[in-house]
Parts: sequence; structure tokens; C-alpha cells
Amino acid sequence: AEGPPVPVVEAVADYYGPVLKRRYDDFPKRLRDLDQLTVIAGRYATVPEMLSEMALEPPRDSVDDVLAVPEEDEERLVLSTVHSAKGLEWHSVFVIWALEGRFPSFGALKNPADIEEERRLMYVAMTRAQEQLYITHPALAWDPASGATLSQPSRFLGEIGPDLLERWELRSSP
Repeated sequence: AEGPPVPVVEAVADYYGPVLKRRYDDFPKRLRDLDQLTVIAGRYATVPEMLSEMALEPPRDSVDDVLAVPEEDEERLVLSTVHSAKGLEWHSVFVIWALEGRFPSFGALKNPADIEEERRLMYVAMTRAQEQLYITHPALAWDPASGATLSQPSRFLGEIGPDLLERWELRSSP
């Protein structure tokens, strides 16, 4: 489709919203992801421009059905979910949205077993880094699905010993 990508992404979100609600317990998170994609789409003039900049190509090779990045492409940026990263490693890893309500998710906060599963996922995410690990979170984030302002770093960060974690804080000047 030619033209601005925002209407295209909005149409996709309108179509998939009801599908997500029917099929997934975590549909509010998935809807937020579509909202964020709409915001990102606003940065591009055309759909082809957006797609060429944001193409998420799965790695081409696999070992036991686990995808891997080809060795010859050291400059490649791989965007991955934590689930699909199991068994893989990269030189540098960024874990984003390490906020209460996101990682762990609001849904997990209701059940101790779900918190433990999210803790295991954080461990998986953190152990994918060979050299550099960055765990990031915004100071404040509005969550439209819950109507809450998220401001607490993930509880999992508090479980990392101070000898293993170097805290950086960026603040904007007034």
C-alpha cells in the first residue's frame, strides 16, 4: 500500500483488536503493542519506507527448530521476543520495558506462579548476552489499557546484586 502508514496500521489494529480479545488472555498488552506500532508508523511518510526500515526478518538458519543469526552478518540487528531467544546468544542484549506492569506484566502480578514464570523469562533474557547487557525502563509510562501510570522499575532488578548491576539514570533538564 502506498501513502502514509498510519491509516494502514490503524486498519490492521481495528481488524485484529477483536481477534486478540477472543484469542488471548494478555490481549491488553497486545493491543498496546499495536498502539505503539501506530505511533512508530507516524514517523514514516510511506508504507514501503516504514517496512524497509523496520523489517523484522527472522534469522534464516535453525538448529533443532531454534533460529540463529548467520555468522557472516555481524552488523545485523536482531529484534526478538524472550521466548524465541531461548538457546541463542548475542554480543549485546537490550531488555526493554523493565517496569512493573510490563515485565512482569499486569496479568502475572495476580498469580505467584505467573510471577515465577516471568522471573524465568527475565533470566532467559539476561543470559542471552555474551558481553553487554542493558536493561532499560522509562521513568514514567502511561498504560492506556489499565489507565495506570507505570513508574516502578521491575521487581526483578531489585533481585540483582549491586556488584552485578551498574545503574545509570538519564533525566531531562527543565
